[in-house]
Amino acid sequence: MKKTYYLPGCIFVCIILLSCLVSAVSAEDVYAAQEKQMLDLINAERISYGLEPLSLNPVLTQVARDHSKEMIEKDYFSHDSYDGTLFWERMKDAGYPIYRVAENIAMNYPPDVVKAHENLMNSPGHRANILNPDYNEIGIGIWVGEYTSYPNTAMYTEDFGWNADAQTAFSITSSSPASYSISSDGSDQLFSIQANDLCDVSWSVDGTVVKTDEDVTVSSYNMQSPSEATHDIEATAVSSGGTDSVAWELEVMPSESMKGDFDGDKDVDFDDFVEFAEVYNSTSDNVKYNPVFDFDNDKDVDFDDFVEFAAVYNK
Repeated sequence: MKKTYYLPGCIFVCIILLSCLVSAVSAEDVYAAQEKQMLDLINAERISYGLEPLSLNPVLTQVARDHSKEMIEKDYFSHDSYDGTLFWERMKDAGYPIYRVAENIAMNYPPDVVKAHENLMNSPGHRANILNPDYNEIGIGIWVGEYTSYPNTAMYTEDFGWNADAQTAFSITSSSPASYSISSDGSDQLFSIQANDLCDVSWSVDGTVVKTDEDVTVSSYNMQSPSEATHDIEATAVSSGGTDSVAWELEVMPSESMKGDFDGDKDVDFDDFVEFAEVYNSTSDNVKYNPVFDFDNDKDVDFDDFVEFAAVYNK
């Protein structure tokens, strides 16, 4: 038996409005982590040249996001909007005080924030905007989608400005590694952050706090010999002016063993020869036999295996 349910018209309208609001909010912040990563890269460059870091301005951020999204959806690449509006007019129309403003745009396929930043720094005009001491605010907008015939293309817009009323918010101004997604062979991995004010920093790995620092502007954590897995590392900085955090994903890949390195000490030396000699001339039906020493997989450890071992000895 079919059942039919009727909703009052006002409830139906509210559900539609709620769905639209959720979609809009999600769309605005969908690339917020990547935008924060680009901000950290920019501020790290400025700090290295003795310049003040830029504060993120929400008006400029929305203008930048809208422009990156429009370039993807309309298949064009320009500082001017699709309807011909100039970049500074977009800022003015959004209510930002126009005094000193500039804009960088970039595109890459596939998306790579670090590469996009490096390309901008290698371009004299874009580099000049990033390192211009006359700007104190920035908005960053990233959007990913199909551009012409290329799927998964990223558009980046950086809108710079100067605002006399700007207040420097507490933030982590730079972090290392620059990439938030890292692959490792299991070697020690150093993470570090720099903040623009004194703060307390806590480091966590996979949700467990592993280190804390108090009243610092620079903090680091050395993750020693991480296990084979995907680890989440996060640094959280708390000051009287606010809280900021940065997170990384560390994927530790299985390490390939070195041929002939039977004791696992990263070299093939006399110790390995001694181990090989102990099983020499053994066969698969012998208690001494170990397939690790049987290089040619013929069920015995013989002269052919010794030849292969000799070829990597002392390498």
